[in-house]
Amino acid sequence: LTANQCTASCGHCSMNSSPERREKLSYPKIRKVIDDLLAKSSALGLVIFAGGEPTLLKQDLLDAIAYCGARGLKTRLVTNASWALTRSHAERMVQSLREAGLDEINFSADDYHLPYIPLRNIANAWKASKGKGFDSVVIANCYGLESTLTHEVIQNELGETLPVFWDDDGYHAPPVPAAPDGTRYLLSNARLQRLGRGRSIPDSALVFPEQQRLNLPCQWALTSAALSAEGHLVACCGTEAHGNEFLDFGDALHQDAGVLVDRANQSLVIQAIGRAGPMFLMNFVALLSKDSLFAERYSSVCEICEAVVHNPQARELLTEHLHELTPLFK
Repeated sequence: LTANQCTASCGHCSMNSSPERREKLSYPKIRKVIDDLLAKSSALGLVIFAGGEPTLLKQDLLDAIAYCGARGLKTRLVTNASWALTRSHAERMVQSLREAGLDEINFSADDYHLPYIPLRNIANAWKASKGKGFDSVVIANCYGLESTLTHEVIQNELGETLPVFWDDDGYHAPPVPAAPDGTRYLLSNARLQRLGRGRSIPDSALVFPEQQRLNLPCQWALTSAALSAEGHLVACCGTEAHGNEFLDFGDALHQDAGVLVDRANQSLVIQAIGRAGPMFLMNFVALLSKDSLFAERYSSVCEICEAVVHNPQARELLTEHLHELTPLFK
């Protein structure tokens, strides 16, 4: 999570990023944590540069991408393409990223980005990325029932048909094959979630699955940690976890990040989220509470997780009774 600073203040931002925030990483900090993790395990295979807006790191981002490549790691960039004001601007940025060794590039495009980044920026960045040798070029479109910037609108803007990553039921669609130039081009059509600044999004905008379908383990909790913009090892990139007693495992800039990974994997809360799921924790807390702490329905597993670990009363109850979960997850 390269920076909390962003060129936009999107109303659905799970990380609460904005132009006013200033926390960010640097190349030496990123390199230190990568070295720690590689010294600990060979499991690290992909580094995703997200944010905020990662390109605000400028040369530090390019250096970090190049260092990952030198250490045998794949890299992905998630960007809003605010830099793609013209086709020539887009070409220069994409060339710099490819020369640094970037493997995959994802462009965020939805209703909430539109007030800050015109759709033409996405089109400029997309066209500049075609045929450049990326493993994948992806448009990440977050949509809900009231969305106007749908994947059909995006396809019309680009003048081409794109396969989608998710089917209409929210499951993975069939794998997208590579185009003749060797790159996979696709649209990741993820459903809108009430996370971070998006907690006030009305029910009318959301797609709600049958709630029992959300009663499943989190696939990221034990496998995909993140480095916060402040330099802490946190559980994931789905919510702003820095400073949260359950999801923040400590300062990775002044401690060995490999040791912090061990701490994370020994956490009862992380074990519960990763093996039983956030709904298990929500139901556990609900049984302990005299008050109604949770909504009647949620749009995603991540929403349930954030509702539990960011609710002050739920956190207090979870801390007080956490020892009761020891027989289940130790």
